[in-house]
Amino acid sequence: MDFVAESGYFPPKAIEIAQKKPSWRTEQEIQLLCNTLQVIGSYRNYSQSLQLLLAKVMRFERFGRRRVIIKKGQKSNSFYFIYLGKVAVTEDEDGSSAFLDPHPLLLHKGDCFGQEVSLLSSSVRKATVVCMEETEFLVVDKEDFIANKLEQELKKNANHQFEFFRKMDLFESWSDEKVWELVILGKKEKFSYGQLISKDFVNLSSIVFICKGSCEVLRLIDLGASPSYYKWIWQHLELVYDTPMQTHFKEPSPVERFKKFQIKSYPVQDFSTLKLQHLQKAWEQQGTSFSRKINTSENSLPKTLGPKIKSRRPCMIKCPMIHTKHGELPKEAAVGAYMKIHTVEEGEIIGLHQILLPDNQQDRRPLILMSLGTEVIRMRKEKFCELIDSEVAEKLSKFKIEYPSDEDMCQKFLMENSWNIFRKDLVQLLVRSRQIPPFTPIRHKKKGVYNPNSLTLDLCRLDKKTKPHYPIFVAPQKCLPPLRVVQAITAPRYKIQELLPQYKNAGVLI
Repeated sequence: MDFVAESGYFPPKAIEIAQKKPSWRTEQEIQLLCNTLQVIGSYRNYSQSLQLLLAKVMRFERFGRRRVIIKKGQKSNSFYFIYLGKVAVTEDEDGSSAFLDPHPLLLHKGDCFGQEVSLLSSSVRKATVVCMEETEFLVVDKEDFIANKLEQELKKNANHQFEFFRKMDLFESWSDEKVWELVILGKKEKFSYGQLISKDFVNLSSIVFICKGSCEVLRLIDLGASPSYYKWIWQHLELVYDTPMQTHFKEPSPVERFKKFQIKSYPVQDFSTLKLQHLQKAWEQQGTSFSRKINTSENSLPKTLGPKIKSRRPCMIKCPMIHTKHGELPKEAAVGAYMKIHTVEEGEIIGLHQILLPDNQQDRRPLILMSLGTEVIRMRKEKFCELIDSEVAEKLSKFKIEYPSDEDMCQKFLMENSWNIFRKDLVQLLVRSRQIPPFTPIRHKKKGVYNPNSLTLDLCRLDKKTKPHYPIFVAPQKCLPPLRVVQAITAPRYKIQELLPQYKNAGVLI
């Protein structure tokens, strides 16, 4: 019951520890306070040894709305971690503009401000910070900071950042003093594998330097807005119109699934070499050899992409439609997918590839930055632009990255989807499953919301009225409704016998 508190507030036991003098706190209390502060993202960015030192000297403060925490022009005496509430950063002295501005610059729970590096240089505050509501802080004062030798640990981190910037070709012409200005502007952050760094770094007001590790650039594409996807969907739905829907109460066997695969959903394949003996006899009758071109009639070779065989009576599928700029599309088929378009390695910079381009030439599509286990230095873009000189600007003008268009990414998604379906069917056909497993352990069903079917769009079930029993994953779109996210699309497939009536033996394909 030591850490019971009202929702979101700092626990009473932790407040009691934080109100003690640093020299009176025991090691156990420091560790308890350190564990409590793990919910603050900016605190977790420090090393373990520095986290314990900070937990030893932190004090707790709570301020109400309109309270000015930092005043522009004053000397730096403290830096702050926000545990609850939000503050605004303004250019005026009293912070009143934050309540008049409809979109002020806000800092929320988990952020920090005041910058511990500024305590080392005793610099002057360049902005005012004011509380927008009741806010709780963990404060580190300069006296305790120096008395407990925290500056030694921070100097080590600052020296690492200095060496990182000094090794970059972009800043090789800068003096050491100017590089130190860059270090003071930067803020180091750590992200674990799979953690989101930024939902949209293109339209962000900061730039990111990759110190260690790597991260991925992702793009959420709306497949329904692509003409290739629109054409692909209707090509596959034509099969449903001409083939009566089959209801399976159990999963069909691999052989049945493979027999129904559709050539159109796979990369174009040449089946002209499936029966070499048959072709060799045909060539011998015409007096030709393997090295020469042959002129065969339409019936002698199978057509991989010929006209569809209408062997059944068509039956229309009734499902809700939506209107797109390319035409009508089934509502369930209007989905999106996350596509990886770039990997950013150590030493690279994110957010500078369009910094010198005019607004009408910039690619403003929102791009997502996802960590693969990385450490980054983040700084304000406008502050960085004030530091750059003509030589750095010339280097930046040559620094261009062109990301693929949404149409290209959609075509890539469809190709990968087709290959994954083909590979799954082929492997299941060739690999025989055990008839009687040696031992089947009892596994209790886990209570989770994830279901593989939720990330798969099944075109054969578009007209089904029964709702799925699993949740659908949706991603928010800017100025648009949420978009369902999928990883794969399963489509109806042609039967081998219809595509290749000359070769009814399935072993020939294998």
